[in-house]
Amino acid sequence: GRGNFKVTSARVIGRGSASTFSQTITLDAGTSSGIRRNMTVISENGLVGVVKDATTSSSIVLLMSDPTFKIGVRVARSQSIGVLSGEGSGTYSVELLDPAGSLQVGDSLISIGSDNNRPFIPGLPVGVITSVDQSTSSLTQRATVKAFSNLNDLGIVSVVIAAPTTTPVKAINPTPRPTVTVYVTPTPTASFTVSPTPSSSPTSSKVKN
Repeated sequence: GRGNFKVTSARVIGRGSASTFSQTITLDAGTSSGIRRNMTVISENGLVGVVKDATTSSSIVLLMSDPTFKIGVRVARSQSIGVLSGEGSGTYSVELLDPAGSLQVGDSLISIGSDNNRPFIPGLPVGVITSVDQSTSSLTQRATVKAFSNLNDLGIVSVVIAAPTTTPVKAINPTPRPTVTVYVTPTPTASFTVSPTPSSSPTSSKVKN
């Protein structure tokens, strides 16, 4: 909604098997819902992947964690441009294209977008940098990235059918959910004082002979 995207929501009904050597999910919506190849797929938190194939009633999405996945990104702080790559796990790598660019821990990455918004639309939150490679072996900076979307917890996703005509001015980073603190006040327990009841002293009877 904040990005003014026209989307079609779909339920995740399957995941690619290990035998396919690719990380994919299957959606219960396809071409009859307006979904086509090379459309961007998002969750409530940001980028998920891209549609690789679609039938009338289902579609296959290549997840951004797949080792073949690459996307152009921009550093929100410095506006430096780089390429983010999937690594087949929960972490990703980004490499800047500009030797003069800079990366810092905590930097947010957003999508640059593709020609005619295929396969990627601009302005999407992609991930946050968790560590920066300080070695001098590479001409440009590299860093490790954690995606905003949790790909292991996808129930409903949205396929972007149409992107806005203008790129969002600011990165639409996901809003952190507030932490609810519950204070528990112990209920005072009633105290009871028990006074012992004096026991009667036995009275010895004398028998007169």
